Amino acid sequence: MQRIEEERRVRIVSREDCVKEQASSLKQSIKETEQGESESEPPLKFCRIEEEIEEEGGNPLLNFEERCPPGGIDRVIFYSTTLRGIRKTFEDCNGVRFLLQSLRVRYHERDVSMHKEYREELWEVLEGKVMPPRLFVKGRYIGGAEEVLGLNEQGKFRVLFEGLPPVDSSTEPCEACNGVCFVLCFNCSGSHRISTPDGLWSECLYCNENGLIICSHCCC
Repeated sequence: MQRIEEERRVRIVSREDCVKEQASSLKQSIKETEQGESESEPPLKFCRIEEEIEEEGGNPLLNFEERCPPGGIDRVIFYSTTLRGIRKTFEDCNGVRFLLQSLRVRYHERDVSMHKEYREELWEVLEGKVMPPRLFVKGRYIGGAEEVLGLNEQGKFRVLFEGLPPVDSSTEPCEACNGVCFVLCFNCSGSHRISTPDGLWSECLYCNENGLIICSHCCC
């Protein structure tokens, strides 16, 4: 009787060891599989990007719609706003601007809150009353904040600026506007109105609605 009981215990222990061994082997197999997938993802991702670029003749911009703002055929044009009225719009503009600056991209910013003609220009190019931020590269419409940040996460944003000159860190800000791109109107001193000979006031024809003139030194 005692012998039978010992044999039963041996079988139970042996069975438990076998189960533990199988579980351990399964865990190790899962771990190796996960590691293999994680290690293979980046190369596959970059291979896909390279394949897509090659399919388009090496120019990734051909994937985007051709919509060229004035003077944007060989430039990066960034429509933005510096007004904080709509928080999300303001933060989206800051996000795209920060990304362009971090990549050392030379871009021309057009603030629709400083110059209504920029806003009308943007609406005409995109055929609708859209909100900034909006980015254009060499006459191609890249998109707003969601599209730009998405491209950056996929590793497809930096390649859009190949062939464009980088920012020259040694260049000082414009002496005329200090990098703001606007100067006060010399005709009305920024009031956007002038006095007439009969003592009345009329709208200044030299500046925009904010009494500003686009800087002729750096924003031609």
